[in-house]
Amino acid sequence: MVTACSYILIVASVVVFGYSLSLFLDNFGALQKKVADYREMLSEFDEPLGNTRWVNSAQNVALLLGYASATYFAGFAHWVLAMVSVKFAFSCLLSDRFHCLILNNQKAVSKSMYRLHKVDALLNVLICIFMLLAVVL
Repeated sequence: MVTACSYILIVASVVVFGYSLSLFLDNFGALQKKVADYREMLSEFDEPLGNTRWVNSAQNVALLLGYASATYFAGFAHWVLAMVSVKFAFSCLLSDRFHCLILNNQKAVSKSMYRLHKVDALLNVLICIFMLLAVVL
């Protein structure tokens, strides 16, 4: 049975798929440029950097809960809900760690962090493909 949550899940999966695919296809130089641009943007704000981290974390958790709720109300099994929740919770933790590195003014992103982001983006792409196929088929 197709519900409104199924449509919301399809749209959310397409958005996450596109964003994760763009992150996966970025090269190391593009990531360094994004980090430099983000640092420049942060320097223009009058807010304390701790507030920026809090807002980023709250936004990530809200998006995780929204996606997990749409998955639950779309009628997926509990193991799918658990898989999606654990994967996106890992993505939230990785995002927070990356955000902390940026806020601490590390000069460059390490190759290991870059590889970890690539793996995370690839797993997000695969989960979104799985969710789209499961909803549509």
